[in-house]
Amino acid sequence: MPVQEKKINFFITSDHFPSISITGNECSLMCQHCRGKLLESLVHATTCEELVRKALFMHKKGAKGILLTGGCDERGRVPISDIIPAIKTIKDKTGMLLIAHTGFISHEETSALRGSGLDGIGFDVIGDMKTAKEVYGLSVSEMDYVESLRAIERSGIIVFPHVCVGLHFGKLRGEIRALEMIREVKPATVIITGLMPIAGTPMAHIKPEPSDFEKVISKAVEMFPGIPVVLGCAHSSGKDREQIEMVAIKCGVSGIAAPTVHTRMLAKENGYEINYYGMCCGLVPGEMTRIDIV
Repeated sequence: MPVQEKKINFFITSDHFPSISITGNECSLMCQHCRGKLLESLVHATTCEELVRKALFMHKKGAKGILLTGGCDERGRVPISDIIPAIKTIKDKTGMLLIAHTGFISHEETSALRGSGLDGIGFDVIGDMKTAKEVYGLSVSEMDYVESLRAIERSGIIVFPHVCVGLHFGKLRGEIRALEMIREVKPATVIITGLMPIAGTPMAHIKPEPSDFEKVISKAVEMFPGIPVVLGCAHSSGKDREQIEMVAIKCGVSGIAAPTVHTRMLAKENGYEINYYGMCCGLVPGEMTRIDIV
């Protein structure tokens, strides 16, 4: 990375930007890499009333924002539209940043979400339809992904697409194509994540190679000049996680979500200007979300 660009943003969510599943543990897809396990550790709020109550409590405790997510229906959609009244209420009462993972989404839905005050949408893009079928169980086309991206952009809500390295059982397959599909819109941020080994799933013992992250991140940085490319919070575990973070910095990412202590120390020792933000890495950093880390 060029000396004059030795800056890095580190994103710390935890209590600053908690995640809420609006479907509880329920998910119709039960994908090969997750089986609904990722929903179990999230805060659950399955009604508008429960969501408002928990959001107000989180705000009182100092949360700067909330990620609204949940399980998908059989078409790969998260029922975010069902909680529009709650989003409006939370925005009116707290002004917190509210973002969502929606899955596939229509223009009508994004327009309604824009009216609710939703600040941004994270959208997973898969560039290989065989992967979508074999991992997610979805029979979809590239155009289904592109149309959702366009619907979000047309609504005026910022979009931060995610591309997962190694989603096809740990192997690269379609990641570069996914980046090409994302170029159909102008994203606020491009987030590169990686397959996480989750106990109790068919992929529990599978990890992508750190070198595969280098291929995808390098290409993303090349393809999206002027747009932040960030290593998302899901990027393997153990020693691999540290290796992947070092690869990401070398490739020129503008930020890393949930970095290891080792990475934070190395960045400091190597003279990087470090800024910490208590928010989801898809959003554009600002003073409101800056935090101090001792």
